[in-house]
Amino acid sequence: MSDSPCPPVQPNQPAVPRTRRPDVSTSLEVLLALPQLLSSVAVVSFVGALMSPRMAWILPVVWLLSGAIMFVPAAERLLATMKFGARRPTADELRALRAPWNSVCQVAGVPSDRYSLWIEDTAEVNAFAAAGHIVAVTRQTLQLSPRQVEAVLAHELGHHLSGHPAVSLFAWWCGLPARASVIVIRFLMRAVLAIGDIFARVGSPLVVVASIVGALALLGVLFAVNPWLPLMPLISPLIAWTSRLGEKRADQVAAQLGYGPALIEVLSTWLAYEQTKPKRAGIRDRLFASHPATGDRIRSLEGHLATTA
Repeated sequence: MSDSPCPPVQPNQPAVPRTRRPDVSTSLEVLLALPQLLSSVAVVSFVGALMSPRMAWILPVVWLLSGAIMFVPAAERLLATMKFGARRPTADELRALRAPWNSVCQVAGVPSDRYSLWIEDTAEVNAFAAAGHIVAVTRQTLQLSPRQVEAVLAHELGHHLSGHPAVSLFAWWCGLPARASVIVIRFLMRAVLAIGDIFARVGSPLVVVASIVGALALLGVLFAVNPWLPLMPLISPLIAWTSRLGEKRADQVAAQLGYGPALIEVLSTWLAYEQTKPKRAGIRDRLFASHPATGDRIRSLEGHLATTA
């Protein structure tokens, strides 16, 4: 989706077909994923080098190409159930979803069968877009009015049209080897230090020193193959900010499709519910939150509607 606002359309009126176009938040997420990607390439190359010199470059290439598997329908179905905890809708749930989804896709000018609909078994009103073609809503979301359900679905379609879920999956895939190396080396460090602790109790100082040196050597290897680790204190807040920006962009897409007022109704319901619960914490929680505060989303959406009226 482009950064320039599109004129709003009325719901249920066909619009100019929309294609997937990355916005600022999508581009930033790709940029912020690069350190983890480079670290993962280094990890896979290191593992390949342990096999043979040729595998030091063959294995990273194979791993990079294998990322395309994540967007194959069968793999997406597996991700929907195992990673996101969603399930296929029942016949009644599918009927309740199909009509509003078709309406939203008609407005956006995109084929409704391009995406697969899923259900998340939670008791709150919520929805998410994932991978390349997954749109999921909670059972409670189906209790909203038809226009409000369409607004929620329009927001999720906005994520897909901007490429947010695909890029998020790409970033997750990029980080797998790097994160795995952290887990493995952390385990080895604990094992080495535990051995040193055992020998310390029986009076073997040389083994204790050796275990400490070994743990430090493993730590050196960890940072050598994961140069992104020192950047994490800086990158993590930026990733969270990018996610919050993507949420507001998806809200704007829903508004451009004519669902702004209905989406504000849904957000207002969320806000009323949140105000009955204890306040969420302070600066750190806000800094690392993946979603903007609901009140901020409402104000941003109202401002967008005012400028495009």
